Amino acid sequence: MVASNGHDAWEALSLIAAPTLILHGDQDLLTPPDNLPLLAARIPDARTHLFPGARHAYFEECRTEAGPLVEAFLGEGERS
Repeated sequence: MVASNGHDAWEALSLIAAPTLILHGDQDLLTPPDNLPLLAARIPDARTHLFPGARHAYFEECRTEAGPLVEAFLGEGERS
């Protein structure tokens, strides 16, 4: 928690050149969902998905939706 609270990569976010998919649960108590649009605005061409009702472990709670989203995103890179 100490390392996480002290980490600040805000300035570096705008330098990300890789395709970026930001996933988040709208009930996440550890990382507030208000961070999603902040990150998306800062990372060039980032895409987002907010999982309704999901908490911090959206990847487990919404596995049937999250898995295909990630696979489709990664598959787009294979076609480039």
